[in-house]
Amino acid sequence: MKPPSSPPLEPPLIRRNKHSVALIDGFSNRSVHENGVTPSGQTTDDDSVKELLKEIRDLLKTRVLTEDEQRYEDNKEDEMKKDWMLAAAVLDRISAIAFALILVVGTLVFFILFSTHRSLVTF
Repeated sequence: MKPPSSPPLEPPLIRRNKHSVALIDGFSNRSVHENGVTPSGQTTDDDSVKELLKEIRDLLKTRVLTEDEQRYEDNKEDEMKKDWMLAAAVLDRISAIAFALILVVGTLVFFILFSTHRSLVTF
């Protein structure tokens, strides 16, 4: 493969654990045969690219699992919040009914005592 006539000054690099891997094969200093193997028997950057792709895949899997766990925790918290809101609404309703009953009964008792006491006090 013929290198480009005017290559950029710096090759695009992927940084990974103190290592840099060139994305374009035209920047490597070793000679590569057509089958992708160097004369010393080592493979080219294909192995490092495959390793990078594996790491990217693993990171994406980890991120998806983390997001799923976070979504599960959020749903669990939302359900608990809804349960507590329901309990608060029930307690609020019971308190309102009790207040209304006490108010009505107290008012009735007051008027009954006032009317009977007035009739007893008059001469």
